[in-house]
Amino acid sequence: MITELQKFYKEYKEKVFAYNFAFTSIDFDQATIAPEDGNDFANRMSSVLQGEYFSYVTAPEHIEKLQLLHDETEDSELKKELALDLRNLHQISKLPKEVYVDFELATAQGKRSWEKARENNDYESFKPHLLSIIEKKKNMLTYYDYQGSDYDYLLDQYERGMTTQKYDAFFDDIKEKLVPLIHRIKEAGRKIDRSALEKDYDIDGQKRFQEQIKEALKIDPKKCYISESAHPFCALFSLNDVRFTTRYMLGNLPSAILSTIHEYGHGLYDLQLNPEYELSSFATEIGFAMHESQSRLLENQIGRSKSFWQTRYPKLQEIFPAQLGDVTLEHFMELLNVSEPSLIRVEADELTYPLHVLIRYELEKAIFEGSVDLDGLDILWADKYEEYLGIRPETDKDGILQDIHWSGGAFGYFPSYALGSAFAAQFYNQMKKDLDLDHLLLNDNFQEIAKWLKENIHQYGASKTFSELLVDVTGEDFNPNYYTDYLVEKYTKLYF
Repeated sequence: MITELQKFYKEYKEKVFAYNFAFTSIDFDQATIAPEDGNDFANRMSSVLQGEYFSYVTAPEHIEKLQLLHDETEDSELKKELALDLRNLHQISKLPKEVYVDFELATAQGKRSWEKARENNDYESFKPHLLSIIEKKKNMLTYYDYQGSDYDYLLDQYERGMTTQKYDAFFDDIKEKLVPLIHRIKEAGRKIDRSALEKDYDIDGQKRFQEQIKEALKIDPKKCYISESAHPFCALFSLNDVRFTTRYMLGNLPSAILSTIHEYGHGLYDLQLNPEYELSSFATEIGFAMHESQSRLLENQIGRSKSFWQTRYPKLQEIFPAQLGDVTLEHFMELLNVSEPSLIRVEADELTYPLHVLIRYELEKAIFEGSVDLDGLDILWADKYEEYLGIRPETDKDGILQDIHWSGGAFGYFPSYALGSAFAAQFYNQMKKDLDLDHLLLNDNFQEIAKWLKENIHQYGASKTFSELLVDVTGEDFNPNYYTDYLVEKYTKLYF
């Protein structure tokens, strides 16, 4: 019996991954190279495939076999893997197929509508899509069975075990320790003029320097493909095929550099998973905060460090002598790490970044508590930016249209960005004890850093929870003080 069930499970996983490969391919193409006029057809074809996928994974006889194998097997790792599969299946199987397919079509259309609305700075054209997606998401939740609030359930989908209570405590800690420092910096009057990085940097030159970043991180072109999109992202196709995007901006030099480093952090995680997890939920069910911890660690603790730039900055100066020829490395590092309230989350400095996430967290919580007028979400968004960061977006593009997530129905995702940043600080604290990071980076030896990440974190995928990984690697459970202490120390040293 067990042997037959294991054989079925292998076939089941291959078919599920085949569907997901198709969905990932369609989505990546639409975000990068697909012509706009083909979007409607691609969305319809994708929704047909989604319907077939839904029918297959929710077939009662399939779920029954997975549950039986879970209950009968004595293999603890197999049992854990099946538990991850069943966690989602027991919920999704409660949905009528037409509800599932309708939501998938709505989000496919929503993403394309968002792209066009963002390009045209026109929230009103996207607004009906967003309100429809929210309504459909709320309707889907009525079919599920869970404890806690609707938003608790959504948060748990992106990082197991997280709730509004836990996130409230986390963000309260951030507000208590970081907001006063942000105010101190503003009141101190020391202005670091960042204009040198906001001059025009031609895109061809930026792309040439991108080769330096790829070399520094030892990005394998046989396993990685880099494209461009309106919102940078990383897509897992297989454990030997990760594709991610960046975004070049004429008047913002760090944007493409840091987004490439960030997205490769996600890609490196996937590439360094245990090869045996190729068709496993251990590869696909990694918590979003855990995944984000690896991209934020590379972007910030590595990519903004002086030792990373020591040998690369002269090459950047060679490409842009008019803009950077008179800017010293020391001043460049100040410019790269300056803290100043800004409107765009993905371009935000480390210190103000969690406040961008806090704003989205509070909005999402209000949306699913039903305590906000959905018709005025764009105004509320702007109000919260004024409240927390003292600045107000003047355009939709700089406000509610800046992120793609809601167009895809990804409510509950945003808080994992700040939590992942906190995980990164805790892991980094231990990495500094185990490795001489400055020596490795100065000697172009990123391989040793990647090896440490693989041995301690990456290889385990979702076979361990974030708590298990933190305890195993750092010797203690999640401790937000590592994050706040890291930021307070870094920015106090920079500004005072």
